[in-house]
Amino acid sequence: MIQTVVMLWPAISATGAPSSLPSLPISPTQSVLDLSEVDGWQTEAFSAAAKSQLEKLQLLLQNPATINLSSVSQLAGRQFQCGPLQSRETVVAFHDGGITVERGGVAGQAVQYRGPDGLVKALKHLAVPFERASRIRASFKIFRVDLQETTATTRQYFSLSARLQGGSREQNSVWQCKWIVDAGAELPKLLSIVVFDYEQAQISSSTHHVFSDCTEAALGGNTSFKEQLMRGHGDWTSRVENRLGVGIGGYYGLSLGDCNGDGLDDVYVCQPGGLPNRLYVHARDGTVTDRSAWAGVDWLDRTNSALFVDLDNDGDQDLVLGTWPGVMFMSNDGSGRFTFRGAVNQVQLPYSMACADYDNDGDLDIYACRYNPLYEESGDVPNPIPYHDANNGAKNFLLRNDGDWQFTDVTDLVGLDVDNQRWTYAASWEDFDNDGDADLYVANDFGRNCLYRNDSGHFVNIAQGAGVEDVGSGMSVSWGDPNRDGLMDIYISNMFSAAGNRITYQDQFRPDLSQTTRGQIRRLARGNTLYINNGDETFRDASIEAGVTMGRWAWGSLFTDLNNDGWQDIVVTNGFITTEDTGDL
Repeated sequence: MIQTVVMLWPAISATGAPSSLPSLPISPTQSVLDLSEVDGWQTEAFSAAAKSQLEKLQLLLQNPATINLSSVSQLAGRQFQCGPLQSRETVVAFHDGGITVERGGVAGQAVQYRGPDGLVKALKHLAVPFERASRIRASFKIFRVDLQETTATTRQYFSLSARLQGGSREQNSVWQCKWIVDAGAELPKLLSIVVFDYEQAQISSSTHHVFSDCTEAALGGNTSFKEQLMRGHGDWTSRVENRLGVGIGGYYGLSLGDCNGDGLDDVYVCQPGGLPNRLYVHARDGTVTDRSAWAGVDWLDRTNSALFVDLDNDGDQDLVLGTWPGVMFMSNDGSGRFTFRGAVNQVQLPYSMACADYDNDGDLDIYACRYNPLYEESGDVPNPIPYHDANNGAKNFLLRNDGDWQFTDVTDLVGLDVDNQRWTYAASWEDFDNDGDADLYVANDFGRNCLYRNDSGHFVNIAQGAGVEDVGSGMSVSWGDPNRDGLMDIYISNMFSAAGNRITYQDQFRPDLSQTTRGQIRRLARGNTLYINNGDETFRDASIEAGVTMGRWAWGSLFTDLNNDGWQDIVVTNGFITTEDTGDL
């Protein structure tokens, strides 16, 4: 599992969450009771204190030789008790060559360990499969806190992984911890641990191909890789003027396509303003060569998105760029050299684009997704209002391909002006109702998504009736058929936020709002969503039963068959700006 920094979007503070939290580690002079006065959010103060104790557990598990009574005495109370921390009776849930995934129940098993010395034994038993391992990593993420007068209960995701000789091993589960809340204590102590949703996976690299980082091997021969890409985004934010388009978020995409017709996929990398976009052409030895200037595509304008797509039906991949000046079109001569053909300037800085022949006239049209209104458009850059159901973002555009490199804005004409300012990150075309035309799903940040059914070239937003509004922080969408029933299903990347889950379930969180609205805001922190197509223009939410919600702070997701067994798997990219943990949300 990819470990990332997961933070709650700052606007949550406006809905009732604390604006600041105590930094860790906690001062020895601070007690749990002292912390409970911070902003009146006792649950968040306690979460910070419990996190401090769990971080000590992480260190012990990462260094099993240090697990002893002395190191555990400050973590567990005398009345501590627990059963086994891993399942001893598992069922194989998946096996494919060198990959084996097992699941088993742990909750409800009899108490076997008591007192601090019992926790020592439980931790040592948990660490047994990792005795000869290297690069051991343990992590906890608290997502629920329940405070009583003298005790507290937390729920947290737990992960333990390591490299083994010839492969790797990982354990994932949910720990429910009960703690003593003592007014005179600096930090809480554990009373009990109960384990739920236990899963373990083992990979044998000797019998199964696993992914390896080959970035430098492929790109390292290029000066642009060493002098530009390897510096990192943070370096360029301090060197290039912000007005050119170098923002801290790094919302710059890429596109794969065979630009020179040799059967190998090449990659076009979008860059912030002031840095040239890059075209890396794929060679048969697995390396790539920077051909950006030769190909005429080393634009310096801020570029958020790109598409390799054949717009003129001549059999080669043309290039569409989503830039600050507008959507630009470049034709390919077949060898990978490009000529500028024009731009649609009113469509500024689309975050992503998706193409399909929506009107079935034989050429590809482009849907451009836009996020916030630019200052140049409105004289202001608004905040999303309301946070959980915003409809004041930038307008998306459908550009109809009229041939000869002419494109017409038909957004309003075809009905796509409805619910069309929802802070869009991504969209994807698919004929979900099997009627012969391409429908459109749009993933929006800060609230509802849209499903536009295509009725012979005219669109109707049916997301609410179809059950796929997915109130969340929509980042991407992928269509696939994971259950192989012939109907296309939807997977949407959102944000999982441990802090959001803790806060929005507290009674004191925005008591002025209706239960419906509170539920929508709570949904923003849940994570990713899988909708299964019922075949009658409705879908059912299968996210929890399929175990696919916890994608962390997920940006992109894709259905793809990774192991060529005929079943579509899911790949999720996630993470955010990594820096020191200040304790802020």
